[in-house]
Amino acid sequence: MAQWKFAKAINENEEFKIEGINIWNHYWHCVDKKVEVIGPDRGNPYYFKEYQIDGNGKTINFVAGEFADYQVGIYLKDDLSDTKL
Repeated sequence: MAQWKFAKAINENEEFKIEGINIWNHYWHCVDKKVEVIGPDRGNPYYFKEYQIDGNGKTINFVAGEFADYQVGIYLKDDLSDTKL
């Protein structure tokens, strides 16, 4: 089971790159509809979806969901969270 680590809260359509790929420029294929993650501020649990995008010959998975008012929380697998975004 993958461990997901909070990466960043962004505004909807704000550029966010994973391994050099802007997630908003690609179709998000839903892989899992219920992934439990922990909120960055109060430690509240959230249930967000896991998505997969394909670009530049890479397949990238991430978890994303809306916190509030178009703030999107992005979570990466533990092994990706320390790489340069």
